[in-house]
Amino acid sequence: VNDLQRQRNAENKQRQLRLAARAGLRVPRTLVTNDPAAARQFFAETDGQTVAKLLRPLNVSMDAVNNFVYTNRVREEDLAGADALRHCPMVFQELIPKAYELRVAYVAGEVFSGALYASGTSRGHTDWRRAAPDECRWQKAQLPTEVATSLQALMSELGLVFGAVDLICTPSGEHVFLVVNPGGEWGMLERDLELPISEAIAEALLDH
Repeated sequence: VNDLQRQRNAENKQRQLRLAARAGLRVPRTLVTNDPAAARQFFAETDGQTVAKLLRPLNVSMDAVNNFVYTNRVREEDLAGADALRHCPMVFQELIPKAYELRVAYVAGEVFSGALYASGTSRGHTDWRRAAPDECRWQKAQLPTEVATSLQALMSELGLVFGAVDLICTPSGEHVFLVVNPGGEWGMLERDLELPISEAIAEALLDH
């Protein structure tokens, strides 16, 4: 449903964060680096409240092995191996406190939202994708109008008809943008919350 070139361009995480901030969304303090000293300084500046993410997928191939790296907390002992960063830049971000997390399916101007309370689970407190299926369920959520408007502006700037957006809602009620996946998963929202996402995608395809 997306233009392929625009989708490829939209996968650039640094560009996403810049445009999200310009659209009025709060984004986490972020460092992308292969400099061990810079990573250690960022860890100190965030008082050790730091997570690490991949900058790009491990592999891109029709025959790729399904290797996956989750978002992880950075610990003091992890910095002992920071010299290995020179081989591969990483994304470091401040740890955002969570009331709950959101997956938003954006389709041609419409937003379909689901909330997940995974931070209290045994494995999903840093990355909800690690939580066991029986530990948490998707719940209906309503985005504040100003957040939905900013998301629409971001997606328009990226040139995307569809995207799966991840947000955090903090205990104070502030929404923080993390990432948009131009080909992200949405089926669980339709299954658990009966949101008409597939119908919206079909209509978007017909409109094209």
